[in-house]
Amino acid sequence: MGIDRDDVEERVEDRADDIEDRLDHIPNSYSMPDLEDMTIGSAKEFRLGIVFLDIAGFTEYASSNDYEDVLFMLNMFVPEMMETVKENDGFFEKNTGDGILVYFGAGQEDAQTAHDVLEYLADVKLVLANYVNPCLEDYGIEPIQIKAGAAFGTVYISRIGVHSLNRRTAVGTVANVASKLEDKADGHEYFVSHGLRKSLSPDCGWAEYLTDKGSFGNYRWGSDSSGWEDTHYYAFTGGWAATEWDNLK
Repeated sequence: MGIDRDDVEERVEDRADDIEDRLDHIPNSYSMPDLEDMTIGSAKEFRLGIVFLDIAGFTEYASSNDYEDVLFMLNMFVPEMMETVKENDGFFEKNTGDGILVYFGAGQEDAQTAHDVLEYLADVKLVLANYVNPCLEDYGIEPIQIKAGAAFGTVYISRIGVHSLNRRTAVGTVANVASKLEDKADGHEYFVSHGLRKSLSPDCGWAEYLTDKGSFGNYRWGSDSSGWEDTHYYAFTGGWAATEWDNLK
């Protein structure tokens, strides 16, 4: 059947007017809104830490293991990472198939949010090393490696879509940087942005586990309107990679 071009033109023009009205004055917010509390096309401004977490080498993993084993692994890994987000007072955004996107912050001091991101990454290591992978091995399933990218700064959270298909979405340089860092990471690598590093308080114990990896090449971390982010990034090597929970007390 196809589209009616006149209908599309009218719909796009009406939507543009609607969006312009909603975005004229984007409010700051201090608590993450539920999806249903946001009008489609609206946005709120936050200071957030964003983490992209993914399974390293997933395509090869999926092609070299039985489908049932891959499904078992995903149904073990993804829900447990969601629980870890909740236990660290984060906000689960979406499941990307073999990974997740999560937020931290909203109404907190910058230093606290940056600390919470690193605490979450440390807990991811603990859960993977001591619970998820041992469980997979008990069932004769190949263990997995995780990689992550994290960044911190000003983010717009918007509800984007139409009434039947919409979701909460992070918009801004911070989300792009976190995604690029996750892409660059390999198995068991956790990269964080300079913006997150500089937001840590001087007495944060996790800071000593950040190793400067240099500049991230020619990628533009910002825009003329949003400002520019230092392109240095850091490897986070802290955490509980091979210890038991009782030893952490």
